[in-house]
Amino acid sequence: MLAAIVTAITMVVLPLQAQDTTAHRDTVPAVPPAPSIEQLQYMDGLKTVTRGVAQLHDGLSRVSRTQQADSATRHHAAKRLGGLCGTARSFIVSGRPKMKPSAYSDSLRILAKQLTLRLDTLTNALPICERTAGRDPAVATALTTKLKSYDDALLAFKTSQAAFYRPDSAKAQPPTPQ
Repeated sequence: MLAAIVTAITMVVLPLQAQDTTAHRDTVPAVPPAPSIEQLQYMDGLKTVTRGVAQLHDGLSRVSRTQQADSATRHHAAKRLGGLCGTARSFIVSGRPKMKPSAYSDSLRILAKQLTLRLDTLTNALPICERTAGRDPAVATALTTKLKSYDDALLAFKTSQAAFYRPDSAKAQPPTPQ
């Protein structure tokens, strides 16, 4: 009987002594969810579209910088803007089909839809810009307004997307088993 009690105590006490109660367990940071194939395609399309939008920004900045210059310089900048509108349109038209808002869910889908709608509005203004930018200075003003609207939608989408894929530090991380 004494042997049974010693054996029972040994089985209970030895495992407790083997545990280190002072050791801290490392927490593993939460890994953000991997983007889906559709989301990667959306971002690839957005990357192509961004190249076209950058050309529009360049053309509009040239026009705004030459407002105080002579008429020949202003005319040259406006004609350049017309050419850049055509080039930008080709980038935007090639990247836009990949941008399907259904790739996202919830609020990101709404922001992706707004972004594509503003992009479509901008795209519709580009043929007019191509044809009349050298003759009509109001084209640059209208294009600036549409571009600002697109930039605002892009900023909202990227901010929301970054918040979605950033791990929440406020959530308690479960300890990892050792």
